[in-house]
Order: sequence, then structure tokens, then C-alpha cells
Amino acid sequence: MADIQNIGKCDQCGNHNLTCKYNYFGEGELEIHAWEHKCLDCGGRQTTAFRSDDDEIIFEEIETDQCPYCQRKGERP
Repeated sequence: MADIQNIGKCDQCGNHNLTCKYNYFGEGELEIHAWEHKCLDCGGRQTTAFRSDDDEIIFEEIETDQCPYCQRKGERP
């Protein structure tokens, strides 16, 4: 189950239906942390995902459980 919270005002339309969604997947050595900001009114959306098998990042040095947009900490199910 995803960790979804209403975080306030959308920068695009100004309505207060902006959500921050955090999904975590882990199996063996693979971890995926996915973040999404989405306005429930206008549909504006931003997404970022961090994968432990991504060779272009140093996974251990990134705050993968912290939203890159609003900096809130995500809770794993």
C-alpha cells in the first residue's frame, strides 16, 4: 500500500488538492523508492524513482525515503 498524503496547494492551478505519494518495493538486493506529486484537480504531475541497481547514482548517498519535491519522509508499509 502506498503512503499518500495531501500536502496542500498546487503550483499550476492553485487548488489545495496536491498529493504526495510514496511507493517502496524491495526484493533481495533490489530496492525501488518512487515519488509522485499529483494535483487531483488539474492532473499536474511530477515523478521520481530511485533504484538500487542504477549505476548512475550512489544509492547509499541519496535520501531515497525523502520526497525530492517537498522533503517529507515516506513510510514503508
